[in-house]
Amino acid sequence: MPNASGTGAELNKDGLDNLSDDDLVDMFLARSRDDRGAAHQCFEVIIARYGGLINHVVRSSRFRYPAWDSADDVVSRVIFKVYRGLAQWRRQGRLASFIARIAASEMIDAIRKVGRDKSWNPRAGRADPDDDEPSAVETAPSLAASPEAEAVDRERREIVDRLLADVCRDWKDSVIVNEYIINNQGAKEIGEKYNMSEDLVYQRARRLRVRLTKWLAERGITSAEALLGGRIKN
Repeated sequence: MPNASGTGAELNKDGLDNLSDDDLVDMFLARSRDDRGAAHQCFEVIIARYGGLINHVVRSSRFRYPAWDSADDVVSRVIFKVYRGLAQWRRQGRLASFIARIAASEMIDAIRKVGRDKSWNPRAGRADPDDDEPSAVETAPSLAASPEAEAVDRERREIVDRLLADVCRDWKDSVIVNEYIINNQGAKEIGEKYNMSEDLVYQRARRLRVRLTKWLAERGITSAEALLGGRIKN
């Protein structure tokens, strides 16, 4: 293993750069328990290594993010989730695939949330910054669900997140599960949005359905429709 000895600010930067993903994550997790400064140095190297991948996944969509939830906001949330989620990376695939799945899932969630916000018109011009009148966003009725509905949705989201982590091999799998299998988007539309061929969508979807059914059965979940809100495509 390349030498990356030292504590805190004394960690050898060149040594960290030369560590494998496995060793770097191991060091990050070990230092997180007793030396946050050193852990942050390790994490900075991870993001330096895969920040371009995160940006590519988030910004490759043709979706136009609104000002209140920009692509930069999505990237920031992905980085935070990677930081919190590295302990769950179980070496069952490349670190790049693990990070790409988190980025794809967060991007899709952002697109869904904005799509449900009827107050946003992507074709409308920017508001006058000196206008004292409240904006359409400020005057829009609350879209917040009840606490009970939020709890159910949160539990379902956690299950789906675990499903994506276990079933999907890369960010393309995550997109196909979310948009094609769950949300019934057309293969042509998905292909154009994410620069995939329709054949790739169809072929992967067939394999992913088998993995999906097996994953659900192993956990005693007999109804994919109940888990995914009745939207799953056969």
